[in-house]
Amino acid sequence: MRIADLDLDLVRCFASVVETGGFTQASKRLHLTQSAITQKIKRLENLVQRRLFVRTFKPLELSAEGEILMTYAPRLLGLSREMVQRVSKSLQNEALRLGIVEQFGYHFLPVWLSEFKREWPDVRIVSDMGVTTDLLKGLEEDRFDLVIASAGYTAMARSKSASLLQEQHLQKETLVWVQAEKSKIDSKKDPLPLVMLGLLSRYRPIALEALRKGGRSWEIVFDSSSLSSVQSAIVTDLGFSVLSPFSVIPGIKIVAKGGGLPSLPTSDLALYSRKSPPQLAVQKLAAFIANAIVRWENEVPRADCLRNSAFLSVQRLESNDHAYS
Repeated sequence: MRIADLDLDLVRCFASVVETGGFTQASKRLHLTQSAITQKIKRLENLVQRRLFVRTFKPLELSAEGEILMTYAPRLLGLSREMVQRVSKSLQNEALRLGIVEQFGYHFLPVWLSEFKREWPDVRIVSDMGVTTDLLKGLEEDRFDLVIASAGYTAMARSKSASLLQEQHLQKETLVWVQAEKSKIDSKKDPLPLVMLGLLSRYRPIALEALRKGGRSWEIVFDSSSLSSVQSAIVTDLGFSVLSPFSVIPGIKIVAKGGGLPSLPTSDLALYSRKSPPQLAVQKLAAFIANAIVRWENEVPRADCLRNSAFLSVQRLESNDHAYS
């Protein structure tokens, strides 16, 4: 014997009739006509193949089967509401997936995300670092909601999906030559020892091209895809490197002008998201990061900021006040 699935809308109508004491009151509660209520009760009776009421006029009298159904109705409707609420809540609290080029805001970004969380405590952020091409591919494949990467991607249209992405300028980043604070290496002597980020780093070709144009020769003495490893190698005076001002930490200094190293171009960064209307949290985070960049550039004198970035980050994390109020 095939047992028909119950329609919860019909069960809700039946429960309303019983709880309000009549078809007229149930029609007012459900904003339906009385005839519509009657039709729903008949459909439910056809599904269970039993009469649910002995008397349908006042006072209402449930049949034995109607009594049984009424013991299940509140639980069925309650489970339905609970399921919808849990699913809706999980969607509201779904993580915002942020992709970041590793060299961006290595010390400052956690501070900014912490500040963002204080303003938007219900937004859960999951971040991952990588190289521009991988991050933007992840955005195209819906593995990220927002990406911070090298600018110019959508303009270059490197893939068919690029037209689905939108690009917002974030920062015109001036790259810097760096060395250990107490370095004993002569920056004017060739071959220049280099500490470099991996082959996929956007800084690597910029640095090598600048040296090539400047007529310098070099030797890569340390190579790593990890920014922290490169920073450690610089601090221990293995060689020179090219970094973002964000990545200059205590123990590292910027090579002064006149040190014999060629000038470096800017390396612009952009915020990327899909062109389909982004969720509110994505828009808020994008605006927050863009504003944080502007404040960072204007808040602290450049030289002090570059030399003490890690120290400032720790200070802000430990502060109970908003760093950028």
